[in-house]
This record gives sequence, C-alpha cells and structure tokens, in this order.
Amino acid sequence: MAAPLPPTPVGLKIAQAVSPSVVVDMFHDVCCPFSKKMYDTIYEQVIPALAQRQLTGQVEFLWQSVPQPWHAQSCLMHDAVMAAALLDEGKVAAYIHGIFARQTDFFDDTTKDLSRVQIYAKLAAIGGDCGYDAAALSNLLSLDGVQSNGGLGAVTQHLKWAVKFHRTRGVHVTPTVFINGTEAGDVSSGWDVEAWMDKLTPMLGEG
Repeated sequence: MAAPLPPTPVGLKIAQAVSPSVVVDMFHDVCCPFSKKMYDTIYEQVIPALAQRQLTGQVEFLWQSVPQPWHAQSCLMHDAVMAAALLDEGKVAAYIHGIFARQTDFFDDTTKDLSRVQIYAKLAAIGGDCGYDAAALSNLLSLDGVQSNGGLGAVTQHLKWAVKFHRTRGVHVTPTVFINGTEAGDVSSGWDVEAWMDKLTPMLGEG
C-alpha cells in the first residue's frame, strides 16, 4: 500500500484567506529565538495591520514545522504543535504563540534533567492556557501503550510530513521564509511591522 499523502496545503494556517494572492510560508522551530522574534511580529503586529487595511483575506500565513535535532526537546515541542493542530487547527496559532512565550522553559539548560513525559506535560499545560482541553492534548502525547518504535500515531505521521516538506524545500536554517513558493532570502527575523508591510503591500497592488 502506498504511503498516505499529507493534507494540502502542507503547513498550519496562522491567518485564514479564502483566495490568497500572497502565501507566506514561515519555516520555524519553536525552540529557536529568531523564529520566536519573527512569529511574534507576524502574529501580534503584521496580521492586525493587514486587517486594518482590509487585506487579511489576501495574505495567507502558513507555519511550517522545522524541529532542530541538536535541541532534543525541539522534536517534543513540535509533537505538541502537531497534536494541537489535530485537536483544533483554529486555535493552533495561539498555541504556537503560547509556546514561544514560554520558550525559555524549554531551552537546553532548563530541560536537561527532564524526561520526555515531563516535557509533554509542560506543553499540555500551555495548551490548557490557550483554550485547549489539556487532558485531550495529553492523551495525544501519551506514551502509554506505545510499542517498540511505533511513535505517537497521527501526531508522528504529521510531523513526518512536516519534516519531509522542509527537507524537500532545502530548508535548514530557522527562520526561513518562502513567498508564493520562492525563498525570500531578504526577509529577516529582525524585521518590524513596517518592513513586512513594505514587502507585502506591493504584491497586493497596494504599494
């Protein structure tokens, strides 16, 4: 039997758009401070700025999962994002923002003595703060009943799709941004809302 294919589009929708003319793929690691800086700017400032100009529906932001294995806990953090998306993708933007807000709780120095189960518990608690049923999130992340190297079922499958996607796009560094399918190498994690608007509005016929 052929392997199942991922949903289309690959990625998690951070801003909904019915017929977007601009699609921004943000390849981020939730354990990466530079990814946090970019995500916070997009989530807190750019999306509201587009809404003020009634342009939200023309721009779709897709969050692409890029766990960085030299931070072992990063993979667990991305497991939790996949689990949250499976429960309710409509809340996942807030959940990613919530994890980023507590990012230092998952740095190497603060997780070095924690087990996988303990890290999952911390991530499920953040989900509870972001409107998820923490118990349901914990259930998707539960290792009870896991056999051999079986992984976490649907959670693991979705993470595999995400990793395959960023590998086939040649993404190694976080954050990396693609706009309408082409890598936008000029985009920086240090950009403020004005820089983002200067980049996006000409594509929308507004610049």
